[in-house]
Amino acid sequence: MIQMKKMKNSDDAVVGIVATFLIIGLIVTIISMIQTVYVPEWMEQTEADHMEVVADQFSQLKFAIDIQSAIKEPDTPISTSITLGNKELPFLASSRAYGSLDILSDECMVAINSSTVTKSYPLGIIKYSSANAYFLNQAYICEAGAVILSQSQGNTMSIKPAFSVYEYGADININFTILNISTIGEKRSIGGYGTYPIQTEFSEVDSTNFTDVKNITIDTNYQNAWQKFINNTLINSGLSYGTNFSTSVDDDSMLLEFDSSITVNLKLKHVKINAQIAPGWIINVKGVSKNL
Repeated sequence: MIQMKKMKNSDDAVVGIVATFLIIGLIVTIISMIQTVYVPEWMEQTEADHMEVVADQFSQLKFAIDIQSAIKEPDTPISTSITLGNKELPFLASSRAYGSLDILSDECMVAINSSTVTKSYPLGIIKYSSANAYFLNQAYICEAGAVILSQSQGNTMSIKPAFSVYEYGADININFTILNISTIGEKRSIGGYGTYPIQTEFSEVDSTNFTDVKNITIDTNYQNAWQKFINNTLINSGLSYGTNFSTSVDDDSMLLEFDSSITVNLKLKHVKINAQIAPGWIINVKGVSKNL
């Protein structure tokens, strides 16, 4: 009787150990499934949502710059924010997304060639670049008055620049406003995952009228975005591709050429905007720049 009781207790112990191992194995299986299947999906969606936030923030940045360009008031900085990345999931193994924000000088150039003069405008840009762990990497670029989305599949115009076309008698008239982003401070770039302010301030604007324009060249890393935008704008304005104008791209530029049968006049506004990343600003005191 005593022997049978010992055997029963031994069997119960074995069953308890087996049950414990099964439960542990089930928990490990569930955690592994969550880690390998659901965490990447959750993080990819999180990073995709973050890129939508950056797109909205760049639209706010562009809006602020457009307002400053319209009112033309110096010494009135406007601050907008850019979120560089997102945090990892708590209690689960996941990677944090990072990003970088840069103010880059002379990254773009617009050159106008008319029958009487050729003039070039080197332009600075504001660029955000993601370093995602799960979602595809993207970049948002504020360039020459446009906001461009760039990724591995190509680039496209997210927000159009101020570029309008209209007829006046027998002439074709174009109004084009280009933005030159520059910084006179030391804070030109930042990286990480937090949210950082970028302050912009109107500096000056100059306008030039070009008559009988032969071609316009835009030196850029985003030729396809500019070519598609220019083609669509001119065609929607009633011009005929191949008859009135043509465009071409190479590795670092987009060329717009007008046919000699039409006369094209261009009013170009060149707006200069000062920008600085993160807290602190540049002010002019009796012509001397200082950091706050």
